[in-house]
Amino acid sequence: MTSKVELCEVRSAKCEVRGTSHSRIWIAPRTPRGFTLLELVAVLFILTLGAALVAPRFGRSFGQVHLRAAARDVAALCRFARTQAISHQGVVEVVLDRRTNAYWLRGPDWIVGRLGGIGQVATTGEPEQPWQARMLQARTRSLPAGITLKLVVLDTGPLREDEHGAIAFFPQGSSTGGEVWVADEKGRGYRIMIDSSVGLVRVRAATTT
Repeated sequence: MTSKVELCEVRSAKCEVRGTSHSRIWIAPRTPRGFTLLELVAVLFILTLGAALVAPRFGRSFGQVHLRAAARDVAALCRFARTQAISHQGVVEVVLDRRTNAYWLRGPDWIVGRLGGIGQVATTGEPEQPWQARMLQARTRSLPAGITLKLVVLDTGPLREDEHGAIAFFPQGSSTGGEVWVADEKGRGYRIMIDSSVGLVRVRAATTT
């Protein structure tokens, strides 16, 4: 008994015909298998569940980044004020306003006037010394939404929520000292501590109550 293999084309697809003296067997061409509706629904459910688990963590991390950046910016402005006071041998202040959650540099025009971003001009009421009477305010910044100056402690005591005060830096590098707490709505915060003897600025993570 002999057998033979014939190749034919059915609807542009190759199929194999195996025949014997008694019968022929047709082998249909293989077609790609698609996804069922149930499989698609299962995949979508898994993706949705994963997004729901990851989103809160991502939101917390994003908020923490904003908070840390805000604290570092306050600290950086304090360090800059100290550097300017030493370099130009004058008194430079960092003003902190708890009512508006803003902070800025303040100092004599011959120091602050060249920095740009001048806001307000104040006088000390000493017309006989005009070179010392003109005080400028510059580099005004505001904290991002949801972040506040939770606590500001100066050498004169803590500021109320509707007050503003200043930390002064002197030509020899010292300062009036103080402590600033920058916090968000969830109680996370950072402490900016300014040493009075040498004017050094440090930042530490803290939890407010």
